Amino acid sequence: MLNYSIRVHSLKIPIESGSLLLPNANVAEVIQYKQPEPLKGAPEWLLGFIHWREIKVPLLAYESVIGQSKPSTSGVKWIIIVNSLGGKNDLPFFGILVQGKPQLIQVDESVVTPMTSKEQKGVLRHVHVHGDPALIPDPDYLESMIRDFRDNYAAKK
Repeated sequence: MLNYSIRVHSLKIPIESGSLLLPNANVAEVIQYKQPEPLKGAPEWLLGFIHWREIKVPLLAYESVIGQSKPSTSGVKWIIIVNSLGGKNDLPFFGILVQGKPQLIQVDESVVTPMTSKEQKGVLRHVHVHGDPALIPDPDYLESMIRDFRDNYAAKK
């Protein structure tokens, strides 16, 4: 009988309230923070838009998405450019403000342990990574939030 585990190249990403865990394939690029263009009437979680590779990309404050206070933008910050997974061309990427450079790690079931926690919007799963708590974001929820805001904003114009 074969006994093997699947390892996934992932990024452990520091945010103000802890860490995010994303498969490396979900991340298009990590860039240094740049001031977003604010959008009048935007919710707290939408910091504005940045220009990346000639594309206008929405920049999210993930902490605000999950009901925590808006993270600071002072000091050295980074932006994770995330590949959208929804399969629609209208939102190919979005950015998440993070507090430091991500750490590339290989994860399997010996490294990641699911935590028992209540359901939380924007969070796919609460886990421990090497014993440290981390959140796995729910990309479908994040993309849906962005699209809903964009569609409602456009309808008001």
